[in-house]
Parts: sequence; structure tokens; C-alpha cells
Amino acid sequence: MRKSTLLKALAPTLVLFSTQAAALPFQSIDPRSLAMGGVGVASGSSANAAFMNPALLSVAGEDEDFSLELPILGARFSDPDSLLDEIDTYQDSNLEANLTTAVNDFNAAFAAANVPLAITEAGNVATATRAVQTQLMKIDNKPIQGEVFGGMVIGIPSKKVGASLNLDAYVVAGGVFDYTTGAGSDDAMLQGIITAADAVATLSDPTQLSGDSFVAAQGTGTDVVSNLTSNLGVRGAVISEVGLSLSREVNIGGHDIAVGVTPKVVKVKTFHYILDANTADLDSDKGTKEYSDFNIDVGLAKDYGNGWKAGLVVKNLIGKEYETSPFASPGLTVTPATIKVDPQVRLGVSHANEWLTLAADLDVTENEPVGFESKTQYLGLGAEMDLLDWVQFRAGYRHNLSDSDTSIPTIGFGFSPFGVHMDLALAGNGDEVA
Repeated sequence: MRKSTLLKALAPTLVLFSTQAAALPFQSIDPRSLAMGGVGVASGSSANAAFMNPALLSVAGEDEDFSLELPILGARFSDPDSLLDEIDTYQDSNLEANLTTAVNDFNAAFAAANVPLAITEAGNVATATRAVQTQLMKIDNKPIQGEVFGGMVIGIPSKKVGASLNLDAYVVAGGVFDYTTGAGSDDAMLQGIITAADAVATLSDPTQLSGDSFVAAQGTGTDVVSNLTSNLGVRGAVISEVGLSLSREVNIGGHDIAVGVTPKVVKVKTFHYILDANTADLDSDKGTKEYSDFNIDVGLAKDYGNGWKAGLVVKNLIGKEYETSPFASPGLTVTPATIKVDPQVRLGVSHANEWLTLAADLDVTENEPVGFESKTQYLGLGAEMDLLDWVQFRAGYRHNLSDSDTSIPTIGFGFSPFGVHMDLALAGNGDEVA
């Protein structure tokens, strides 16, 4: 399989873990939360309390009794450096085919002792090689990022004992193209061809043309393409959770405060590959490592009785690290990476009346990036307009205090045709869509 084909095939489904220690993001892909800028620590319901704040099960609205959310599906994809556009350019321009043709045409002219044509074709070799080199350098070290999420929730709110069962799974994965440099690298090989071809193309005396340094060393055009050593790195994890959220309203210092916990069984399957241009078949069982673990989320929520609510949640209270078991194509080396699951702390506040809910969430601490993207400390702002409990219009904005370029507007709605409720959401900017 050609390198460009391999990269193009993998690109739409990957999220990069670019450093040896990669952290997982706060999951807020359920459609109601996403449509409202990712908020939900104080504004969530029994339907998404298991994802946002388990304590919300004991401060639910009076009209909430039982919820079954199935299925909950979400996805996020980010291409901050226009990698896919550069890959399209590489493929659509037929750069590798042009290089193969140019080198073969030069060799044919030289073998036929057609020196003037060989000098002309050498110029074409230099041009074609520069085009490949330039485009590979544009693709180099550019990440694509994203997540895929699926789950279901059964929620029963109660001030005495609220309960919720959730099953969910999400995939975080990624890829980055490495254009090799240094001695014996693709860059050195291509630059060597350019230097030699330029020397031939600018000869003033055709009798000086010799194949010893150029033709014999470079062989056929197919050899040039097949000898490329640049590679695609892929790394990520599939994480599944089964959690039982329990909450209760207790009196602390004369104040009724809801306390919630979500003990959960966690299974993690890491995958890690370094693939060269000629890897056509890949055994999916290679490069993987599986873990079974336990973690817990804890939350607090306060209903002030006048439409105002406040919440605090700590997800993944027990910090975890999962090491990958890399698989590399022959001749390539890679060291294991560590995928970290760190505690995530968020504060939230909301105000609601019969037809309008306003909410804000704030990450208490700055979170390390998943891959090449910036660090995150999100401030989420969201609103929901409810029309007769039949349709809800939602909008929001998630602002990254660490890097405003990664901030994103959101929109969505919910509706209840024939007694079945559905929620849809969309978020996007120039680099990202969810």
C-alpha cells in the first residue's frame, strides 16, 4: 500500500496522542450538554447526571421521574493544521507518479545515448523531486484529533436515594505523519536526487554527462518511491465503563446539599502502531494492550430553591496510567507511550425557570493536551429555551482560557414526537466539528 493511500485511509478516524504522556479529555459529548457549550455540572438532568455530576440525581426537577436514554452517540473531529487538505493536494497532484515517470524518462534517454534529452529530463527530475519534498514537509508533524462516544443511561432521581446506571464506551486515537530527516532519511535521499539532477540539468558541456553519480545511484523511479522511509504513527485507546451512580441529599451545617458518587468498572484497550509506506496488511491484534480497572466520580450539588443551582464534580478521582505495547513495521523503532487518566475538576452554576435555562461551567485546573493541540481550561456558557415541554432550542459557547483559537460555538435542539424524546447537537469552527 502506498504511503499516501495509507495515510488517507486512516486520517478521518484518528486523533493524535503526540507526546509520551497523553491525557484524556473531560467527556461531555451527550447531545444536550454539547449543544449548550459543554455545560452540565449544575444544569444537567437525571438523563446525563452519570456523565456530568452524579449529585444532580438528588436535585432534579419536580417533573423528572424516570429517564432512559438510548442510544447516546457523539463524535468529534479536529484538523487544526488542514492536514487533510495537504493530503488531498499530495494525492491529487500525482506527485509520486510524476517523480517515477521523470526518473524513468531520464534513465531511458541516458540509456539511449540521447544526451540533450537526458539533460532536459534531468530538469524534470529535479522539479518532480522538489514537489514531493515540499509537500511531504507540509504534511510532516500535523495532527488530526477527535473522539467517538456511545452509551446508554437509566436514571431514577430522588432526594432520598437517586440512582443511575450507565454503560458507555469511547475511542480516542490518532495519527501523525513523520517525514524523516538526517542521514539515510527521505529528506537526504530526495535532496541528493535534486542536487544531482540540478547538476545534470545545468551542464554547459553535454560530454560531461556521466551516469556514475546519478543514474547508477538512483535506479528506477519506482525504486525512489518504494524506498521512502517516512511513516505514520497511530496511537490511542478504547475505553468502556459500567457505572452505578448513587446520590442523596444530606444536611450539612443547616444546608441541604446533594452528594453523589459513581463507582465504575473500567476497561481500557490501548493501541499503538508505527507503519511505513509499504505496510499493506496489519493484524489488529498486534500493538494492543488491555487493562481492567476501577475508578470513581464524586459530585456535589445545591438547589437554592429560587431557580439557582450550583455543582462541583471530580471525575476519575483515582489517577491512572496505561502503557501502550507498540507494533512497528520492520526496520522502525518506537518506545511505549503512556496514556493518563487524571482527575478532572469542574464547577457549574445554572438558573432555570419554566421556559429558559442558563448555565456556566468552568474547569478548575488547566488540562494537559491529548496530542499536539493546546492545553485546555474551558469556560462553557449555554442556554436552553423550552417550549411547552415539546421542543427545546439550545445554544452555547465553549471558550478555552488557555488558547482562544480552540474555542467553539454550539447549537442543538430536542423534541418529543409521539412520546419519544430526541436530542441533536452540533458544534464547529474552522478547525473542528462535533
